[in-house]
Amino acid sequence: METLKHDLAEQITNEHSVWSTLLANTNFGNYASSFWNVTLKPEEVTINRDENTITFEQANFQFDVEAGLSFGDDHSLYTKQVSGHGTFQTIDSKTIQLKTLTLDTDYKY
Repeated sequence: METLKHDLAEQITNEHSVWSTLLANTNFGNYASSFWNVTLKPEEVTINRDENTITFEQANFQFDVEAGLSFGDDHSLYTKQVSGHGTFQTIDSKTIQLKTLTLDTDYKY
């Protein structure tokens, strides 16, 4: 089960479309972000094999905000904890694949 949690944590952090959407929906005003990264510990992933669902807590969503006209003028780094849920499919006895992922957040930065 620990290997499956590790695999799912990696799949969650690499679900670029979900994380980039969160970043795109963040209101920076006239500022821009050029960097983001997600980390998630496998022990923060809960698997329900009967319903093919997962939940996770405390994923660290880290991003920067560039406030100047030139690179490095005013650079701030932020980290927010994000939780979410999703579904998976079983490929074989040792492999599960993330199917859907939804973030439980409406953060405003």
